[in-house]
Amino acid sequence: MDEQSRAGLSFTLDLGAPGTYAVVHVRGELDWNSAPVLVTMAWHLWDFLEDGCLALDLAPMTFCDSMGLGTMVTVYKECAVRGVRFVLVAPPPSLRRTLMTTGLGTFLQVCDSLGDALGEQVITSPQGD
Repeated sequence: MDEQSRAGLSFTLDLGAPGTYAVVHVRGELDWNSAPVLVTMAWHLWDFLEDGCLALDLAPMTFCDSMGLGTMVTVYKECAVRGVRFVLVAPPPSLRRTLMTTGLGTFLQVCDSLGDALGEQVITSPQGD
Protein backbone atom coordinates (compact mmCIF):
# COMPACT_ATOMS: atom_id res chain seq x y z
CA MET A 1 0.00 0.00 0.00
CA ASP A 2 1.24 3.45 -0.86
CA GLU A 3 -0.28 6.80 0.00
CA GLN A 4 0.32 10.21 -1.53
CA SER A 5 -1.37 13.44 -0.43
CA ARG A 6 -1.74 16.87 -1.95
CA ALA A 7 -4.18 19.63 -1.15
CA GLY A 8 -6.90 17.59 0.55
CA LEU A 9 -6.61 14.51 -1.65
CA SER A 10 -5.04 11.21 -0.78
CA PHE A 11 -4.57 8.03 -2.76
CA THR A 12 -4.24 4.58 -1.28
CA LEU A 13 -3.02 1.88 -3.62
CA ASP A 14 -3.82 -1.85 -3.54
CA LEU A 15 -1.93 -4.07 -5.97
CA GLY A 16 -2.74 -7.56 -7.21
CA ALA A 17 -0.16 -9.82 -8.77
CA PRO A 18 1.81 -8.15 -11.61
CA GLY A 19 -0.34 -7.87 -14.72
CA THR A 20 -3.63 -8.31 -12.86
CA TYR A 21 -4.96 -5.17 -11.18
CA ALA A 22 -4.29 -2.01 -9.23
CA VAL A 23 -6.94 -0.20 -7.21
CA VAL A 24 -6.42 3.48 -6.49
CA HIS A 25 -8.70 4.60 -3.65
CA VAL A 26 -9.34 8.32 -4.23
CA ARG A 27 -10.15 10.26 -1.03
CA GLY A 28 -11.02 13.93 -0.88
CA GLU A 29 -11.16 16.40 -3.75
CA LEU A 30 -10.01 15.57 -7.29
CA ASP A 31 -9.51 19.02 -8.79
CA TRP A 32 -7.05 21.22 -10.72
CA ASN A 33 -4.62 21.18 -7.82
CA SER A 34 -4.59 17.45 -7.07
CA ALA A 35 -5.34 15.79 -10.43
CA PRO A 36 -1.69 15.75 -11.60
CA VAL A 37 -0.87 13.38 -8.73
CA LEU A 38 -3.35 10.85 -10.14
CA VAL A 39 -1.75 11.04 -13.60
CA THR A 40 1.70 10.52 -12.09
CA MET A 41 0.50 7.53 -10.08
CA ALA A 42 -1.12 5.95 -13.16
CA TRP A 43 2.04 6.56 -15.20
CA HIS A 44 4.03 4.50 -12.69
CA LEU A 45 1.51 1.64 -12.80
CA TRP A 46 1.29 0.91 -16.54
CA ASP A 47 4.34 -1.35 -16.74
CA PHE A 48 3.12 -3.24 -13.68
CA LEU A 49 -0.37 -3.71 -15.12
CA GLU A 50 0.46 -4.79 -18.70
CA ASP A 51 -2.91 -6.26 -19.77
CA GLY A 52 -4.53 -5.89 -16.33
CA CYS A 53 -7.02 -3.46 -14.85
CA LEU A 54 -6.65 -0.04 -13.27
CA ALA A 55 -9.63 0.66 -11.02
CA LEU A 56 -10.32 4.03 -9.42
CA ASP A 57 -12.34 3.54 -6.25
CA LEU A 58 -14.24 6.82 -6.09
CA ALA A 59 -16.56 6.02 -3.18
CA PRO A 60 -14.50 8.09 -0.71
CA MET A 61 -14.08 11.03 -3.13
CA THR A 62 -15.84 14.20 -1.95
CA PHE A 63 -15.52 16.49 -5.00
CA CYS A 64 -14.51 16.36 -8.67
CA ASP A 65 -14.21 19.38 -10.95
CA SER A 66 -13.64 19.60 -14.73
CA MET A 67 -9.90 19.05 -14.28
CA GLY A 68 -10.65 15.85 -12.36
CA LEU A 69 -12.94 14.69 -15.16
CA GLY A 70 -10.32 15.56 -17.76
CA THR A 71 -7.73 13.62 -15.80
CA MET A 72 -9.95 10.54 -15.77
CA VAL A 73 -10.30 10.82 -19.57
CA THR A 74 -6.52 11.21 -19.95
CA VAL A 75 -5.84 8.15 -17.81
CA TYR A 76 -8.53 6.20 -19.71
CA LYS A 77 -6.91 7.05 -23.06
CA GLU A 78 -3.42 6.12 -21.87
CA CYS A 79 -4.75 2.85 -20.45
CA ALA A 80 -6.42 2.06 -23.79
CA VAL A 81 -3.16 2.63 -25.67
CA ARG A 82 -1.39 0.22 -23.30
CA GLY A 83 -4.09 -2.46 -23.28
CA VAL A 84 -4.98 -1.77 -19.64
CA ARG A 85 -8.66 -1.89 -18.71
CA PHE A 86 -9.79 1.26 -16.87
CA VAL A 87 -12.81 1.30 -14.60
CA LEU A 88 -14.42 3.81 -12.23
CA VAL A 89 -15.76 2.16 -9.09
CA ALA A 90 -18.63 3.51 -6.97
CA PRO A 91 -18.58 7.14 -8.08
CA PRO A 92 -20.68 9.41 -5.86
CA PRO A 93 -24.18 10.25 -7.19
CA SER A 94 -23.15 13.75 -8.27
CA LEU A 95 -20.27 12.37 -10.36
CA ARG A 96 -22.53 9.70 -11.89
CA ARG A 97 -24.92 12.46 -13.00
CA THR A 98 -22.03 14.44 -14.46
CA LEU A 99 -20.73 11.38 -16.32
CA MET A 100 -24.16 10.79 -17.85
CA THR A 101 -24.82 14.47 -18.62
CA THR A 102 -21.46 14.94 -20.35
CA GLY A 103 -21.62 11.63 -22.23
CA LEU A 104 -18.48 10.34 -20.51
CA GLY A 105 -20.52 7.53 -19.01
CA THR A 106 -20.93 6.03 -22.49
CA PHE A 107 -17.24 5.12 -22.81
CA LEU A 108 -15.85 5.15 -19.27
CA GLN A 109 -16.70 1.87 -17.59
CA VAL A 110 -18.50 2.39 -14.28
CA CYS A 111 -19.06 -0.36 -11.70
CA ASP A 112 -20.93 -0.27 -8.42
CA SER A 113 -18.31 -2.22 -6.44
CA LEU A 114 -14.75 -3.51 -6.58
CA GLY A 115 -16.20 -7.01 -6.84
CA ASP A 116 -18.08 -6.00 -9.98
CA ALA A 117 -14.98 -4.33 -11.42
CA LEU A 118 -12.45 -7.04 -10.68
CA GLY A 119 -14.53 -10.19 -10.69
CA GLU A 120 -12.95 -13.04 -8.83
CA GLN A 121 -9.54 -11.44 -8.30
CA VAL A 122 -8.46 -11.00 -4.71
CA ILE A 123 -9.42 -7.58 -3.39
CA THR A 124 -7.90 -6.05 -0.30
CA SER A 125 -9.39 -3.15 1.54
CA PRO A 126 -7.25 -0.16 2.49
CA GLN A 127 -6.06 0.09 6.07
CA GLY A 128 -8.09 2.35 8.28
CA ASP A 129 -11.43 1.46 6.69
